Amino acid sequence: MAIGKYELKVNGFAFTTDKPDPTALEILTIAKQGGAIPNDPEGYILRGDKGEYRGDDRVNLAEDNVFITVPTGPTPVT
Repeated sequence: MAIGKYELKVNGFAFTTDKPDPTALEILTIAKQGGAIPNDPEGYILRGDKGEYRGDDRVNLAEDNVFITVPTGPTPVT
């Protein structure tokens, strides 16, 4: 296993993590802390080139590391 930082992007924001295979929720939590998503990380799924990731799904950052978020609940209309 390589030692170092692993790069990823969520909604155009760049982040790094020490884990080569974080869970989707871990990535969403990083994204929330970095301002890439406005609401609770548990209210989103990640969509990458290799598919969609939810909750405890492991994400291999060597294979898929650019994501958009998709809300899982109803979208409020104002």
